[in-house]
Amino acid sequence: MPRAGDTRISGGYYERWDPQLGQGGQWTIIPQNRLGEFEGIEAPENYASPGMSTPAGKRIQVNPQTGLREFVDIPVESVPIPPSPEEIAQQQFNQRLTPFIDESGNIRQDLQGGDFNLTSQQLRDLNTQGNTEQLNAALANLQGRQDARDVGFLGAFDDPSRAQAFLQSQGTRLGDVDAYGQLTPQGRQRQLATTPTLATGQFDETSYLAQNPDVAAAVAAGQVGSGREHFDAFGQREGRREFTTGTKFQPIIQSVRPQELLTQQYRVDPGRTVAATETVPQTQLGVTQPTTAARTTVASEIFPRVKEEEVTAAKQEDLSDFVTAQQEQVDVQSTVRGQIASLTQQFDEGEIPSWAAPSIRLAEQRLAARGMGASSMAGAAILQAAMEAATPIAAADAQTFARFQQANLNNRQQAEVLNAQQTLQLDLANLSNQQQANVLNSQQRVQALFNDQAAINSSRQFNARNEQQNDQYFATMFNETSKFNAQQQNAIAQFNAGQTNTMEQFNSTLDNQREQFNIKNSILIDQSNAVWRRQINTQQTALQNAANQMNVMNRFNMSQTALNNQWQQFRDNEFWARTTSRDNDAFSKKLTYASFIYNKKANADFLDTAGSFAFDTVSKLGQEFLPGFIDSLSDDTPSMTDFDISIPSNIFDDDTGVGSSMLFDDTGFGQVDYTT
Repeated sequence: MPRAGDTRISGGYYERWDPQLGQGGQWTIIPQNRLGEFEGIEAPENYASPGMSTPAGKRIQVNPQTGLREFVDIPVESVPIPPSPEEIAQQQFNQRLTPFIDESGNIRQDLQGGDFNLTSQQLRDLNTQGNTEQLNAALANLQGRQDARDVGFLGAFDDPSRAQAFLQSQGTRLGDVDAYGQLTPQGRQRQLATTPTLATGQFDETSYLAQNPDVAAAVAAGQVGSGREHFDAFGQREGRREFTTGTKFQPIIQSVRPQELLTQQYRVDPGRTVAATETVPQTQLGVTQPTTAARTTVASEIFPRVKEEEVTAAKQEDLSDFVTAQQEQVDVQSTVRGQIASLTQQFDEGEIPSWAAPSIRLAEQRLAARGMGASSMAGAAILQAAMEAATPIAAADAQTFARFQQANLNNRQQAEVLNAQQTLQLDLANLSNQQQANVLNSQQRVQALFNDQAAINSSRQFNARNEQQNDQYFATMFNETSKFNAQQQNAIAQFNAGQTNTMEQFNSTLDNQREQFNIKNSILIDQSNAVWRRQINTQQTALQNAANQMNVMNRFNMSQTALNNQWQQFRDNEFWARTTSRDNDAFSKKLTYASFIYNKKANADFLDTAGSFAFDTVSKLGQEFLPGFIDSLSDDTPSMTDFDISIPSNIFDDDTGVGSSMLFDDTGFGQVDYTT
């Protein structure tokens, strides 16, 4: 396990173990300015630390001996080695990460906070592990925060909704949110116009004590700590009014007190009656005489003898009435070959049959048209035409013969089947007659046996009838005595059961009446409580509806007021813009007119001054130059450089300088040397 202060080289960078990062610590890149704080680290001068830009003429290369990323010179004449896909991916990742890190290689402080809690080293680890989904999500989050910074967001990202609100406050909502994501007065007005919210407010201690003198006296005496304490403990249940400073109306809900409900139920104590029963001391029982054993008559069984007289069914054997399938040989006239042979025999007489004449004439015409009438192929072609004409006729004739042959075969087969059926019916009739004769003989023999046995059974039954009559007499006496004894016992049991049932019915009637009384009493109590609760709920519903109506009216008024304020603000802005534009137009027009008048006057003054100056100059030149010029006509003509002309300075306008830029140089001096 690494310890605090341990270092290593990984990914071309120096890393240190920081136990405060992550759950148990993690490796993090050491910034360039902190390399000297760790012993054993001697970074080369060309070490390419994170965040450093590549100098011109250099490139980053991993030193295979040290494993560090270093800036090395790019060979002038050598062809640059194309980077590997891993290096390209690393460069692309560094380009995406560079805008979000500071000089020390960590995520910029102004981009941290909120739902983003990753370090730059953790992002590099995600890139190394190939976890592109989480990496792209983190970089997209950083890019979104950078975009918010680019458009002017200055707040922290602890609450992402502030940055989102700032980005959404564009267009018609511009100015609703300040640079820190907080609502401005304009934004609050817009929010009140769309979703007004009533303020609950605070408990008004002064108003509550003023309206409740007894509570004020109890507070003054120290019995109650404050009016709020009294309202929470007693005033709310007593129906006292709560005074608040908010705009939301909160109704006081009345509660049902225990003493307002009926809880006692009147019940009748149960009492039961016990029925008295009677018991017969001694039941008089009848005495029965001893009985004799009953005599039974056993009939003689004749089943074995009857079994010997079973009827044997007559059987028909050696059945010879079989149906023989009729067979037929295919006649030559029923085949196409036979019909063709029959048709071709008509050519033996040397004449062409009528059925072949059209085909042969057509074949001869075609051969003659082609100039082949005398060739060896003509005979074969004519024979082929005759055969083609004979084939359909032969097929039709063969089918006709075949149908007649099949009809004859079918008739012979049906005649054979009909004969076999008639013979079979005759055999079955003979067999049935023989079977009936056998059954009749057997019945007569069995009936004779039954008659004999019936006579024997009648004699035995007559002998046993006298004995049975004696036994029946004694059995009847015994049954009558038992019946009398049972009736006596049943009468006593019925009397006792009737008494018990009568008392049970009486007790059940008492229980039923008592239960009905208790139920009616409970129903009346429940009805009284339900009516009272219904009245309380009705009052609470009406009070709650009134409170809701008041709150809705307050919200509507707030929304309407905020909307009116917004319209007033729009009207004020429009009026200010229209007034400012109108004033600017008027000012521009006045300024243009004043400038025009001023320039016109300045030009007129300049023209007057320039005319006077020209006249004075010509006069002065004539007075000074003309006499000398006349006297020295024979001499050399003097140059214009021999004369200095003093120009009065009052010809220039001190404010505008009009004329200096038209007739004089840029210095504005009043003396100009005229040269030839």
